Amino acid sequence: MKQFLEKASVLSLSLVLITSFSISSALPAMFDYYQGYSTGQVELLVSLPSFGIMAMLLLNGVLERIFPERLQLTLGLLILSISGTAPFWYQDYYFVFVTRLLFGLGVGMLNAKAISIISERYHGKTRIQMLGFRGSAEVVGASILTLAVGQLLSFGWTASFLAYAAGLVVLALFLLFVPYDKEEGKVSKHKHEELERLTPTMKWLIFYLAIAASVIVCTNTAITFRIPSLMIEAGFGDAQLSSLVLSAMQLIGILAGLSFSFLISAFREKLLLVAGITFGVGQIMIALAPSLCLVVAGSVLGGFAYSIALTTVFQLVSEKIPAKLLNKATSFAVLGCSFGASLTPFVLSGIGLVTTNGRMTFIILGVWMIVTSCLVSYLLKKRV
Repeated sequence: MKQFLEKASVLSLSLVLITSFSISSALPAMFDYYQGYSTGQVELLVSLPSFGIMAMLLLNGVLERIFPERLQLTLGLLILSISGTAPFWYQDYYFVFVTRLLFGLGVGMLNAKAISIISERYHGKTRIQMLGFRGSAEVVGASILTLAVGQLLSFGWTASFLAYAAGLVVLALFLLFVPYDKEEGKVSKHKHEELERLTPTMKWLIFYLAIAASVIVCTNTAITFRIPSLMIEAGFGDAQLSSLVLSAMQLIGILAGLSFSFLISAFREKLLLVAGITFGVGQIMIALAPSLCLVVAGSVLGGFAYSIALTTVFQLVSEKIPAKLLNKATSFAVLGCSFGASLTPFVLSGIGLVTTNGRMTFIILGVWMIVTSCLVSYLLKKRV
């Protein structure tokens, strides 16, 4: 029971990692409230944490030298919870702007650590299973908080921010059930003296995997942005129905996490290639679908492959990089994810210069994903 609670508490750290957009359903009410501000300025309040996450990931190496792991995770959860719920108490635009940026900084303090802590504490088959479960935990956390926001909206849009109090629950689980390593503070204090340096081979590995993560996240975010308009354009349904399709696409990530251990055993080093190509094929299926059923099938296939591909990136990092360097390596991989999410609007704008056809957009994204997967897999095999 003790081991189960420890594993569950370690996994709970990932529940809050992708919840920045969970308050999106409060946007219509926020548009009404902030009438003196443009739509873009209000929407920025939702996406702003991404910049905070990227900034903190860049500073991760410095934080690792200053703070022991336990203190860094505790501070991250406290900053996330306090800044996340702050708009409930005070709604001035610039105050909310700052608190959303702080929220991103809090998530950034957790992001790489929530992944590297698994690779540091667990090994072999247990590590692979935990990395798979961690991917599922992200999806479950985002789904639960999105649902909570929907329920809290009945009390006003400000109440929706109370959903981020979930970070305090995660903090309690972590402090109660994840054992403290007495040597941790000592190790952290002198870590900069003891750490091995990244070799050129390791740097290339991290660089290639960061590129893969960036494209994987970018194409997935693009799907999220464009499926509603594609479904309406094709006459398959309205925005409400498209939200159900996107929910199915997200929730299939739970199954992907549970099956990750089996898939890594079956495909081994080829899993990133297989998952990337499958993800691309799912996007092309969506583009060519003559009916709603095939749009759903393509979305579910894409969602499953997306989760597997992204989890494989972190599994490869944990497998190829020494334990002492895992947090630094993981930070760069997560930075690739954040960069990919930030890049999405520009990629879609670039595609828009070539074509305004919704179906063609998905074909381009699918081909981009397939080509990237093949190229990264080839480079990994050749150089690493």
